[in-house]
Parts: sequence; structure tokens; C-alpha cells
Amino acid sequence: MKRFYILLISLLTFTACELDQLPSDGIVNESLAGNYEGLVAATNGNYAMLKKLIVYDNKEYTANYWVRNDHQLSEFPSDNVMISGSTTDPLFYAFTREHIATMENTSYVWFSSYRAINGCNQVIGAVDESSSDEFRQLLGENYFLRGLLHLSLLKLFAVPFSHGEDSPGIVLKTSLSDEPTEARSTVGQCYAQVEADLLKAEELMSGGRGSAYASEGAAQALLSRAYLHMGQWQDAIDYADKVIEGDDFSLVSRADYLNSFWNGAESEEAIFLVAHLLQDDHASASIGSMYLTDQGQGWGEVYASEPLRDFLSQYPEDIRNDFIVPDLEPDGVTVKERNGFPKYFITKFSYQDGVVTLNSPQLIRLGEVYLNRAEAYAHLNNAARAIADVNVIRERAGLTGTALYTTTDLKGFASALEVVLHERRLELAWEGFRLTDLVRNKLNIDRSYPGMHLDEGQTTQVIPWDDPRNIYFIPSNEIANNPLMKQNP
Repeated sequence: MKRFYILLISLLTFTACELDQLPSDGIVNESLAGNYEGLVAATNGNYAMLKKLIVYDNKEYTANYWVRNDHQLSEFPSDNVMISGSTTDPLFYAFTREHIATMENTSYVWFSSYRAINGCNQVIGAVDESSSDEFRQLLGENYFLRGLLHLSLLKLFAVPFSHGEDSPGIVLKTSLSDEPTEARSTVGQCYAQVEADLLKAEELMSGGRGSAYASEGAAQALLSRAYLHMGQWQDAIDYADKVIEGDDFSLVSRADYLNSFWNGAESEEAIFLVAHLLQDDHASASIGSMYLTDQGQGWGEVYASEPLRDFLSQYPEDIRNDFIVPDLEPDGVTVKERNGFPKYFITKFSYQDGVVTLNSPQLIRLGEVYLNRAEAYAHLNNAARAIADVNVIRERAGLTGTALYTTTDLKGFASALEVVLHERRLELAWEGFRLTDLVRNKLNIDRSYPGMHLDEGQTTQVIPWDDPRNIYFIPSNEIANNPLMKQNP
């Protein structure tokens, strides 16, 4: 254990932005209890594990860090993107849905998630709830992070709550004393733990330390998402109300909309983001590098899908069109192609401080919370309120008059729920929601548009909502090391 005491001393000499991780075996709780500076360092280290490279399998993969893998595994199987060619990056398996249990990205996101959860458990085990407000804030932040990470693992490796509460979930880790090998808890048990963690986080925290850290509002916003997934519609509404009616966050204007993504730390709408400074820029391994080539930087191999472009272009004044940038030939008109596919770049995860590949991705923002509430209202058959929330988002995008919905004019959609899900697609595009939104609502994924996901001569691809590859295999090394672990079909 000697090296762990040495690491604690080292942690206390570094600034927050220099922290990479905690040791896998952990710092003994007695060394942290009552040591506020040590708890700040340990908590900031847990945040850092969302963006930093962590040695895994005795290697440090330059393109493997939690937020990149979580993003690609969540977004790339959806109908919002197309990929223009094959690549050796394991993101290709996510897009083509040709999953294998040895995928590097799923193995890493599983490993890094539980490593960060272990770090949260170290702090949670060290702090007494009756401590001062400063200590309680840090305790709440770690409960929030633990809930967020468990919820993300559920999204990737377990079927939605609506498909069956008794289905296999994930392995819950809530204490340093947990057995090293455990069976998967049920989906219902896992969501109950996420709920408990976020409620505890809400209770312990206040305004927080800024959008790069958890806060009471962040816990409330994530609860609105979790309750939406659980089908607890009124709870989803109630927690969305707390955030929307509070004073901590507000929707940015249309004029500030693009910059609110490019420079999220400046946004009044950002609730929780993974903060990146210039020294954190992953360059060619950044999230935005796959979506964009500019100034000679970025791969620019993943583009906006044709149906999503078509939906947005119905209203040219919609500011969300401006995240899609065609790569034009010198004539300024013809769109360049790669492997016969038109290159429509996506800029949502770029341009922080003017740097092409730098960005601080927002994991929770106020626009989502409005649409969480809208969907919950739709499920409760309160079409008027659902459409009112949708129109708030559309008006912010610059749409007025006949571009807005009414209860008697759903513009071809069959229900208020369809309206909400469509608006979630437009507003939350490329943020990792689309696949989950479809599957948890038992809707098929229609990828009948050009891209490398289609075989030669194929023109349609409709994936059933209950297709087993809507989630990923448990990593093979976890199966090998844990005899109690059950693999996904």
C-alpha cells in the first residue's frame, strides 16, 4: 500500500487540471476523511477520468478516453449519421452494428467507467454526511458522478427499462468492500440505484462549482432523464420543472446558439460538461475530428445523414442547419464526395477558443430538460403542454408562425409524442440520444439512406427496436474474469 500514500501526497501538490486518475486499488479512506484539499484533489481526479487517457491492458491508447467512446458508442448506431468509408478505428463496429465482444472501445469504456466509479466510492466512503457544506458538496458530486456513470453503462450494455425491469442490467459498484466478481443486477435494481444516488446528490449539493462540476441542478436534470427512461412521467416533469423554473440555467438566444456548443463553458444553458482546456485537446482523436476537416485538421469521415439534413432544411431559417457545413469544390456550389458520398461536416464538437479540434462536450443542458418534460407530457396525453415545450425550443432556433405546432396542426405527425421525438432528433442531434429515444419507445431505426452501413445494392435498412445489437456485448475480458457475469445475446 506504500505507493498509494505516496500518490496522495502527489495529488495534493498538483492543480485540478493536472489530475489524471486515482490508483485502481484506491487511497485508504482514513487518509481522505477530514482532509478537504485531499477530497478536492480526489474528486477532481474522478472528473478527469472522463477525459484523460488511462493505461488499460498495459497500454495507453491515444484515441481511448471515456467521453469519446461513450459518445461514439451512443451516437454512431443511430440514424443521424453516415460514415463514408471503412476505418481501423473500432468506432466502425458501432456504426455498422457488427459488434464483437473484444471491441476495444466497449472494453475501455467499461474499464474506465468502473475505475471512475471506484474513485467515487473512495470519496463517498470517506465523507460523513453531517460534515460542513463544503464537504457535503464534494460528497454530492461523487454521488452524481456514480449515478451518471452507472446510467451510461446501462444505456450501452442493458436493454431499456421499458423492455423489462427484470432483464440483466450491469454490475452495481457502490462500496469499496463490494466483491470483485458479482452478477449483473436487474435493470430495475440498477435504475433504483441511479435514482437513489441522484436524489442523494440533490440533497447534498447546492449551486456547485460551475458547469464543469456537478450541482444540485445537474442532479435534478439527470433525474428528469432517468425518470423519463423509467416511464415515471410525473416525476420526470417535476424534476424538469425544478431546473427550468430555477435561476441557475437559461436557454441561450438564437444568436448565441452555435457558440454555446463551441464554447460551452460560456453558455448559460450548459448544466454539466466535460471541460477541456488547450492542454486537454485530443487533436486527431477528439470527438469533433471524425465529424470535420478544417485547416488541415480532423478526419472528416462521419457526416450528417441524408434524412436529418432533409428535415432541417425544410426550414432554412432554423439555426440548427448551421451545424451542418458542406465541403464544397472550388466552384463554391458542388459538394465534394468521399467514396461517392457527399461530405456534410458537423461542427457541433469543434472550435472552442478557435481551435478546430478542441471542445468541451455537454452531457446535460437545458434544451434536453425542456424536451424531457415535453415527452413526459406527451405520454400523459397532455398534448398542449408537450407542444408548448417543443415550440419553446423551435422559437429559440428561429422558427415562427406556421413553423410552430398547434394541437390541431401537427404537420403530418400522428401524435404529440411523434412531434416531441422528432424535435428531440433535431435539437439533440449527435449528442447520443437518438438511438435510446427510439429503442426505449419501441420504435424501429430506419437507416435507409446512403452510407457504408448498406451492403452493395442495398437501399433499405430498418432495424427492429428489439434487435439484440441495439446494445453491446459485455467485454470478453469481463466475461473471462467474472464467472458470475452473463453475456448479452
